[in-house]
Amino acid sequence: MEWNLDDLYAGPADPRIEEDLKAALALAQGLDPQGLLDPKGAQDLLGRYEKALELAYKPLNYASLYFATRAQDPEAKTLLDRVRSRFTEVRNRLVPLEVALRKLPEEAFQRLLAHPGLADLGHFLKRQRAYAPHTLSEREEELLNLKALVGRSAWSQFYTEYTGRFRFRVGERELTEMEVRALRRDPDPEVRREAHRALYGKLLAEAPTLSAVFNAVYLDYLQDLRLRGYRHPLEPVALRDEVEVREIEALLEATKAHYPLVERYYRWKAGRLGREKTPSEDLLAPLGEKPKVPFAEAQALVLEAFRRFSPELAEIAREFFEKRWIDVYPRPGKRGGAFCSGGLPSTHPYILLNHTDDLDSAHTLAHELGHGVHFYPARKQHLLNFGASTPLAETASVFAEILLDDLLLERLSGEEKTLLLAERVEDAINTLFRQVMYTFFEQRSLEARKEAALSPEAFHALWDEEQRRLYGEAVAWTELDRAAWAGIPHFVHYRFYTYSYALGYLVVLALYGKYREEGEAFVPKYLRILEAGESASPKEILAEAGVELGSEAFFRYGFGVLESWLKALP
Repeated sequence: MEWNLDDLYAGPADPRIEEDLKAALALAQGLDPQGLLDPKGAQDLLGRYEKALELAYKPLNYASLYFATRAQDPEAKTLLDRVRSRFTEVRNRLVPLEVALRKLPEEAFQRLLAHPGLADLGHFLKRQRAYAPHTLSEREEELLNLKALVGRSAWSQFYTEYTGRFRFRVGERELTEMEVRALRRDPDPEVRREAHRALYGKLLAEAPTLSAVFNAVYLDYLQDLRLRGYRHPLEPVALRDEVEVREIEALLEATKAHYPLVERYYRWKAGRLGREKTPSEDLLAPLGEKPKVPFAEAQALVLEAFRRFSPELAEIAREFFEKRWIDVYPRPGKRGGAFCSGGLPSTHPYILLNHTDDLDSAHTLAHELGHGVHFYPARKQHLLNFGASTPLAETASVFAEILLDDLLLERLSGEEKTLLLAERVEDAINTLFRQVMYTFFEQRSLEARKEAALSPEAFHALWDEEQRRLYGEAVAWTELDRAAWAGIPHFVHYRFYTYSYALGYLVVLALYGKYREEGEAFVPKYLRILEAGESASPKEILAEAGVELGSEAFFRYGFGVLESWLKALP
C-alpha cells in the first residue's frame, strides 16, 4: 500500500499549490501589529495569522510527504526546495506580528487574555509571551529564518538525501537501511553478524562526512543559544515543552540511577544465548522463533488492540487503512524509519512505514497509528492549539504499543509469553534508557563543540563511553559499534528531542497504571488528553487524568513497573 496524497493536492504540478502559497503571502503581508492593542482587532489579526499559516503549511506538508517516498527524484527535491523557500517567505512576513505579540505591554496583553473572543487561544498567547526574553528584533528574526534555509534546514535535508542513498550488501542482497536494520533481529546469528558489519561498517566509513553534518548543526544551535540569550543548552527545550531545566535533568539522573536494570536484563539475555556477555551483534537477537507478521495481520492485531480499549479509537484507526493514509513497504528512494505527519486540523494525518513483515514492524504500526489517533481528535482545536506538546507527543504512540502487547500476552503462554515479556523489556530499554543515553551523548558532544569541531574519533569516543555506561559489563562491543551515533537522524533534525521519548514513556506507564486501576472509567479521560492538543500545558492536561508530571512518585511508579517486568522473566 502506498499513500494517497490527493486529499492535499492532485500532484506536484497542481496549480493549487502555488495559489495557496500566494494567498498565504498576501494574508501575511497585510497584518498590522498595531491591531494587537485592541482585543477585537487582535481577534481578527490572529484569525488571519492562523489562516496564513494553514495556507502555507499545507503545500509544505505535501512537498515533504512527496519527497519522503522519492528522496532521489529531482522533481520531488525541486518541489520541496521551492515550497520550503516560499514557506519561509510567509513565515518572515508573520514575524512582525509574533514579535509584537511577545513584546506587547503587559496591560495590553492582559486585555487580550480577558477578551472572550480569544478565550480558546489563552494558552497560545501565554506560550508566545514566554518566548519574549529570547525574541530578537523583527529584522533579526527575519534574517535568522532566511539563514536557516542554508543552515540547519539545508544540513538536515542533505543528511536525509545522503543517507537515503546508502545501500548495504548482506550476502548476495543489496538492501536499504531499514531492511538491513531489520536483519539485526534475524533468527540466524550469521545473518545478524553480516547485517551488523554491513550497517556499522558503512557508518564508520561515512563518519568523516556525517561528522561534518553534526558539527554544522551543533554550531548552528550554539550560535542560536548565544544570539537569543539562553543560559543553558536545555533551556529552549524546556521552554518548548513547558517544563523546567531542572525537571529534565531530574529525569536524566533518575534514569541513569536505574541503568543497572539494563545491565541486569542483558546478563539474563546472555544466559539465554549461552554466552557470558551479550555480543553487540545480538543486542536485538530474538530469543526464540519470531512469527512473521504480514501487514494485513499486523493491521488486524492493532485494530483489535485499539477496539478493546476504545471502539471509537479503533474506528478512527480504521480510516487510515481504508482511505490509504499509510505508505507501507520500503523501496529504493524512500526515506528510512517511520513517522506520522499530523497535518492540519483541516486535513488529516499521514503515516510512513517501512514494514518488513515481522512483529517489530507490527509494533511500529501500532506506534505510528497511536500518533495518528492522537492528531485526529485534536483536529477540533484551532491550528494554533493543534498537535501535541513534546512531553505528550509520544504518549499515544507508546500507549498503543502496550495495548498491542496486552492483546498478544493474553493469547500466549509458556515460552512464547516469556519471549514477549523480554520484548517488552527491550522496548522499554530502547524507548526509555537508550533515549536518555542519546541525550547524554548529545549534551557532551554539544559541550565539546563549543571549543572546536569534533573529529569522527571524538564522536566515536563519546558514544562508546555513554554506551558502556548504560550497559555496564553485560555487553561485548566491537570496534564498529563506536560509529552508531552517525545513523541516528534525531541528532541532525532536532535538538534534544530524544529525551522526550523517555519522558513520554514514563507518562505512558503512569497513564497505563491509571487504566489498570480504573478500567473503562479511564477511557474518557484518555480521550480528553488526545482531544486537548496544545490547548493547555502538558502538566494541566495530565493533571486532569490524575498524573503529576515530574514528581518523585511519577518516577518511582514508572521504574517500579519496569522492575516488575524484569522480575517476571524466568
